Amino acid sequence: MATYATSLTRPGLRGILTGTLAVLTAALILSVTAVVVWTATREAQRSIGRSLGDLAAYMREALESDVFERWRSARTLSTLPAFTNPASAYPGKRVILDRLKGNVEEIVWVGFADLSGRVTVGSGGANEAADVTDRRWFAAARERPSPAPGEPERPTIQTTPGERVVEIGVNVRDASGGSVGVLGMLVSWDWLGHLRRSLLDRSQGRQSDLEVIVLDREGRTVIGDQNHLGATLARQIAQRPDGFAIDTLPDGRTMVIGTSRASGGRGIEGLGWQIVVTSSAAVAFAPVDELRRQIITAGGLVGLMVLSAGWWVAGRIASPLQAIAARADRVGLAEALDGVEIEVPKSSSREIVSLAASLQGMIDRLADNEEALKHLANTLEHRVAVRTAELEAANRALSAARDDAVAATAAKSRFLAAASHDLRQPLHALSLFANALSRRVQGEEPRRLVANMETTLGSLQDMFNALLDVSRLDAGIVVAEPRTFVIGDLLERVAAGFRAQAAAHGLEFRLVPSRLAVVSDPILIETVLRNLVGNALKFTASGKVLVGVRRRGDMAVLEIHDTGPGVPEEDRERVFEEFERTKAAAHGQNDGLGLGLSIVRRLCALLGHRILLTSRHGRGTVFRVELPLAARALPLVEAPAVQPDLSLAGRHILVLDDEPMIVDALARTLRDDGATVTAACSSAEATEALAGGRAVDLAVIDLQLERGVDGLELIECWRRDRAFARPALIVTGATDPQTLARLQASGTPWLTKPVAVPVLRAALARLVG
Repeated sequence: MATYATSLTRPGLRGILTGTLAVLTAALILSVTAVVVWTATREAQRSIGRSLGDLAAYMREALESDVFERWRSARTLSTLPAFTNPASAYPGKRVILDRLKGNVEEIVWVGFADLSGRVTVGSGGANEAADVTDRRWFAAARERPSPAPGEPERPTIQTTPGERVVEIGVNVRDASGGSVGVLGMLVSWDWLGHLRRSLLDRSQGRQSDLEVIVLDREGRTVIGDQNHLGATLARQIAQRPDGFAIDTLPDGRTMVIGTSRASGGRGIEGLGWQIVVTSSAAVAFAPVDELRRQIITAGGLVGLMVLSAGWWVAGRIASPLQAIAARADRVGLAEALDGVEIEVPKSSSREIVSLAASLQGMIDRLADNEEALKHLANTLEHRVAVRTAELEAANRALSAARDDAVAATAAKSRFLAAASHDLRQPLHALSLFANALSRRVQGEEPRRLVANMETTLGSLQDMFNALLDVSRLDAGIVVAEPRTFVIGDLLERVAAGFRAQAAAHGLEFRLVPSRLAVVSDPILIETVLRNLVGNALKFTASGKVLVGVRRRGDMAVLEIHDTGPGVPEEDRERVFEEFERTKAAAHGQNDGLGLGLSIVRRLCALLGHRILLTSRHGRGTVFRVELPLAARALPLVEAPAVQPDLSLAGRHILVLDDEPMIVDALARTLRDDGATVTAACSSAEATEALAGGRAVDLAVIDLQLERGVDGLELIECWRRDRAFARPALIVTGATDPQTLARLQASGTPWLTKPVAVPVLRAALARLVG
């Protein structure tokens, strides 16, 4: 039944072959038809457009021919002795002018004016004694320079707006070449209207909506319907070269427009008129549309013929295959494959016989494998059970290993937090004592020893700060706050802190200024940059360190180059792991805990910036951090004036810590700064001091006090009892993520031990200021 249902829902081989042939034939016919239609349409449109351009050129040639004849007549008159000889009598001149006007219908007037512009003789006696100095034919002729010896005088051709005449003027010269006057001729262009109507009458049988218009140089209509083109389109058409174009008229009709400009020739100046012949695109291209329909119809008929032939050929191919398929269906209904044979019709082709043989071979192989499959089915259940037990055991082992790894990580974090807290307490006290000692020792050698001690303490503080950064990242309290800022300001600030260190190690430190504006968190990027620059200085024994920014597309690439020993290729991923150190530091420095690059990668991941490392053995290393450029540059502003350090002199400060050494060291440091200090080693002492009545400006309190007293809770208790309402600063040695997250959420300022004295002094000054 399944086979029967499938045969009903799926197309047969004959249908597939016929459908494929139909698709291919349709695609071919459509492609060929589209190309033929496009080519024929384009050529037909060009032919029709050129015919309109030819009509315009025909009328332009007629115009120029008539103007040329009148121009030649004027030039001939100017050479007659009756005009070149000043002594010639008036009647002779008058007879010549009247005869010329009578012979040429379009001549409106012809006359002769002396050099002062007074008409001495005119056809029919018109305009005699009139002043024509302001007429274009007279003014243009007088402005024309004398011709070269042996060359004839060339008449001028002008038109006057508002008058339907062409003005022709030519200088008349005597035998010596001197000018004796100007011969003028006014030629009506009404004959153009007759030519236009004749042209329209001749074209009625072919294109019934043909329209002929003559435009002057400025696009004003000389002959024809003034509203046909519209003022804007007429000005555009007046400037076109000879040819044709398709335009849309102001009333929305699409027109084919042929143009030809009367630009002169045969030695005369052209009027510059544009002869325009228009026809509706619907009328002009009607034969094109009919041709397109005929081509499409022919393509459809060819497609039907090919489809019919394909159906017949597909039947010839599919019939033997359908016979084999029917026998194969009967094979599927057999209970066993042994003894099953595939038979084909005797009239089958060689390919069909080969296909049947291949199918018979496949059936024989299936029969051979049938017994093997039965045996495999009997043993499969047992094999699956064994494999399932093995997978469950492996999963239990993986789960136990994962739990062990999580426990080990947690134990490591707890150990680091506890060790960090216990080590930070004495280191904090030692840093404070070293600062106090530096103010009291005298002599060069003691000062040098104290300076070395402070340098060593600085290295220890860097290690603890690295551990603190890791703890802050683990606690999730580091939140990126991107904004737009100028990267060059941050580079200069970081460079200022490293130039002295580079000079002390004999290294060249170079900073390339930049005014690029980027989008990132400037505080976190400064931490990244300090780690990368400090790392470059630490491991570069000689040479230089270069810091700068390159612009690449929409990114600003922060680059730190050094001339150190380089990072081997196999270590370039491992150096970003925690507590990884690949080489000894230069300059006798401690090479740290191996956390710097790990912090850099985690901060870049938090900011969404890509960090890249390239290195060549013995040639140095380059770190690159890609920062997105701001959408617009920031305006240049002057740097704000640096505020002077606020003094602690005269301030009353309460110091509370359960470590007496820290209390003593901090009290000494603050007293050296001029502050009055009330020292307490327990919460009870501090509470009693506040109850004494003397106002306290600031409290510096440890977080973890005696017998589990919490510094934050103690401050809250004081504020609730109104015993203390001034600023407070928490100084703690705890760096576990939970504690750091709690401090961040409290809103109370806090620092982690050990605290550098300048940092502590600045924090206190800000709170009391």
